[in-house]
Amino acid sequence: MKIKLNWGGWLILGMGAFMLYISAMGVYMFCQSSDDYDHQYYEKGLAYDSVYNQEKQVVTDKVQPILKVEQVNLHINFIAPANGSIQFERLADPSLDRVVAFNSDTKNEVIIPLDKFKTGRWDLSLAWVNNGKKYLYQKQIRVK
Repeated sequence: MKIKLNWGGWLILGMGAFMLYISAMGVYMFCQSSDDYDHQYYEKGLAYDSVYNQEKQVVTDKVQPILKVEQVNLHINFIAPANGSIQFERLADPSLDRVVAFNSDTKNEVIIPLDKFKTGRWDLSLAWVNNGKKYLYQKQIRVK
């Protein structure tokens, strides 16, 4: 048996196929992971001025730290004594993110062992205090 469709039948068939496509895309979108966005987006937006001022203070006071990845250690050299924290962020796997507190030694240096870090790219956020001023410096490193 052969079915013959006129233009109205093809129109109904095309609309049905389009509605099926739209419904499938809706189901697909609702099945996606909700972790694809930053949960702290609005809080970070409200604190942006504070973060910007701390980053600008690094440039104004010329206290940019020097970072070197050597073998299995991260060496950070500061201009003056510093104490604070470093936030390590792994964009590929946020479950590996960690925060390390530090105090510089007599040579204004901090050494952090990287042997427990996965190889690849890491985003660093160094936050420290020196002479009552707060500083924030962000950098990307590659752990080998």
